[in-house]
Amino acid sequence: MKKSENSGFLMDKIIDGYSIAIPAYDRPEEYDELLRSIFDMTFLPNEIIICEDFSKQRNEIRKITEKYQSQFAEKQVIMTYIENETNLGYDANIRKLIDLALYKWVVLIGNDDLFLKNGLEEIDKFCKKNPNVAMVSRPFLRFEKDISKPIGVSRILPNETIVKKQDSPRLIFRMCGFVGGLVINKEWAQPLKTDKYDGTLYYQIYLAANAFCTKGIGYLGKPSVGGRTGNPPLFGDFQKAGEIHIRGIYSVKGRAKMWKGVLDIAKDTQDFYKVEIVEELRKELMIRQSFHIFEMNVGISKCTLKELKEELQKLNLFGHWIPKTLYFLNMTFGKNAFYFYYLTRKLMQ
Repeated sequence: MKKSENSGFLMDKIIDGYSIAIPAYDRPEEYDELLRSIFDMTFLPNEIIICEDFSKQRNEIRKITEKYQSQFAEKQVIMTYIENETNLGYDANIRKLIDLALYKWVVLIGNDDLFLKNGLEEIDKFCKKNPNVAMVSRPFLRFEKDISKPIGVSRILPNETIVKKQDSPRLIFRMCGFVGGLVINKEWAQPLKTDKYDGTLYYQIYLAANAFCTKGIGYLGKPSVGGRTGNPPLFGDFQKAGEIHIRGIYSVKGRAKMWKGVLDIAKDTQDFYKVEIVEELRKELMIRQSFHIFEMNVGISKCTLKELKEELQKLNLFGHWIPKTLYFLNMTFGKNAFYFYYLTRKLMQ
C-alpha cells in the first residue's frame, strides 16, 4: 500500500495501536530479514510504515516490500510504503515516519536490525500499563549475522521502570542512543517536531530529552529487538550530513558533530524546561562514551588521534582523566591497545 505524504494529517484522532516504522536505505537482504522477523512475531502491529530514502538499491527494497504486502494483508496488517523524492537524511526521515504513522505507538527500527519473536508483545504489555508515557526504551540483543547466536545483551537498567527528571540525565543518552526498538508516543511527539537538529543523526535524543523532562522514558524489563553489530554507517549520502560524515565510517569530525548535536539539544531542552541536564550529559559523553570512541579508534594514525583529541577539546569533552588516559594508551600502543579494551570488557561482564 502506498499513501500520499500528507495522509497522516487527514485523521481527526490518532488511533490506539502500533505502527512499526522503518527508515529504509540500502541493505535489502537485512531488510528482508527484518520483515520476516516482524511476520513471525507472536503479536503483530497494526501497521508497518516504510520510508525508503532514495537509496541506490531502491528497486530491490520495493520488490521485497511487494513480496510481503499480501502476506501481511492476510493478517490484517497495513503495510504503508513511501519512496522519498529526494534523500531526506536520517533525522528528517525519522520525523516523517512519526508524522505519517497511523497509530499512537510508533516503534522505530533500523532496516538492518530485527525484532525478537515476542518483541511487540513486551512493548504492548508496558504501553497498556503506562498509556501516558512519552517514549519507551528497551534492553536489546547484540548479534553479528545470526540472531539465534547473540553475542550479548545490552542492558542499562535491571528492571522495568519509567525514568523522569528526578533521575540521572545521563540515562537519556544511554537509553536512547541506539534507535532500534524505541517506542514514540505520537500524540506527545507531534507538537515537538522540528528540523533544527537535522544532520545531528540524533533526532531520537531530542525527543528523549523532552520525554525525560515531561512524561518520562519507559524501560522494558526484557529485550524486544536485536541490534546488528559490524555494519558500517550509511548516513554520509545525505547532502547535509555528507559535508562532514563519510559513508562507511564514523569520521572524527562526524562523531564530533554528533556529540555537539547532543550538547546543543541538551542546552535548548534545559533552557526550555529549567531542568539541569547539560553537565550530566557532558559527563556521560566525556567519561562513559569516550571509552567506546577510543576503542573504535584503536590502530588509527597518530595524526587522526590528535585530531580526535582536538575535536573533543573544542567541545570541552577532554578534561577528565579517562579520555586523557585512553588517548595516551592509543597513542603509545597503537593496535596493541585492543587488548586493554578487550580485558576491560571481560572484567565488566
